[in-house]
Amino acid sequence: MGFKEPLPTAQLREIQERNLDSADVRALLWEIKRLRSVLLYADQLQRMLTTLAGPQGAILDTLREKLRDEPCVKEFPRLPPSA
Repeated sequence: MGFKEPLPTAQLREIQERNLDSADVRALLWEIKRLRSVLLYADQLQRMLTTLAGPQGAILDTLREKLRDEPCVKEFPRLPPSA
């Protein structure tokens, strides 16, 4: 069973606006924010790593592939390499 497409920040904000009185929705959005921060740390780490040999390399390649499609990683501002 696969996952649905990830939600960009704008869609999460729309959900928040439609559910301002819901403590449950607020709690879920805070959890999403926390998990997105973990994804950004994972993205920083994978950018520091070079390729790895063996099964670790395959895991790193899969992580890179999955992070590439995450809205929070795409939306996060990056400095150009020359900065």
